[in-house]
Amino acid sequence: MISFRFHVVSLTAVFLAIAIGVLVGTTYVEGAVVDGLENRIDTVEENLDSRRAENDRLDDDLQDARAYIDASQDYVVTDRLTDEPTLLLAVRGVDEDAVQQVALLTGRAGAVLPGVVWLEDRWTLENDEDEAALEAVLGDSAPEGGSREELQRSAWEAVMAEVSAPEPGPGAGAPPSTIEPLIAEGFLSVDALEDVETSIDDLRRADPGVAIVRGGGAPDELEALVPVVVEAAVAAGRPTVAADVFEEVPEGAGRGEELVDSLSEDLREQIALVDGAERTEGQVAVVLALDAVAAGVTGHFGTGDGASGILPEWTPP
Repeated sequence: MISFRFHVVSLTAVFLAIAIGVLVGTTYVEGAVVDGLENRIDTVEENLDSRRAENDRLDDDLQDARAYIDASQDYVVTDRLTDEPTLLLAVRGVDEDAVQQVALLTGRAGAVLPGVVWLEDRWTLENDEDEAALEAVLGDSAPEGGSREELQRSAWEAVMAEVSAPEPGPGAGAPPSTIEPLIAEGFLSVDALEDVETSIDDLRRADPGVAIVRGGGAPDELEALVPVVVEAAVAAGRPTVAADVFEEVPEGAGRGEELVDSLSEDLREQIALVDGAERTEGQVAVVLALDAVAAGVTGHFGTGDGASGILPEWTPP
């Protein structure tokens, strides 16, 4: 017969065996787990240090590349627009530093450039007073009962005709100016370049190339004028560049997309487009595109979707 004492001893032995097994197993497993985790942490730290070093190297390379681009910009544009009259337009609200840099590079390329001609908010024709002022500037050429869009179009057709008109014949008086009254009435303003004696009047009958810069904070109502200006310039036979200053916003359009979408396919085929004019390479591209489009080269230049290249194909200056 099995006694009660036997049962007690047996159960005690079982529990003791379990306790010893748990103790030994836990000690071994915990040590292995800890060692494994420590090894993994060491590996992660080594990989992190390696990535940090690689990122630092790439950042240094990027800074060197940007420094090279900034230092070489003047060399790239030199003699590209020697004695070429240029009408540089910008939509008010665009990053002024970017536009000013485009103007400086255009001047350093040798262009005859009075400065930046800004399209001011009054072009939106938000009230009857602005419409009446524009009609007064146009005089007899104002469309009778025309819409705001028709008034804007007539005004820019007059501007492009003024810069494209042939010299008057002997004894013929100069036709009245449209540009000067537009400046006087606050539709246009001019930021002159330092140490440059060229004035806006020097572009009259000069057959200039035309560049217009939009984007980067300009109001939508004013940017709607860009296609009107481009259409008038193309119709007048002016070599034309439309450039975009990109401003990244969450879920916003990509680089250059708004500029492309604002122009008809027919217009895009007759001009040069440049995206990324907020960066040095984009500003250089505007100058080189002015040179290229005067030679009949069109296309979309930059890094946005649909761009045919960062810059126009090289040709001798």
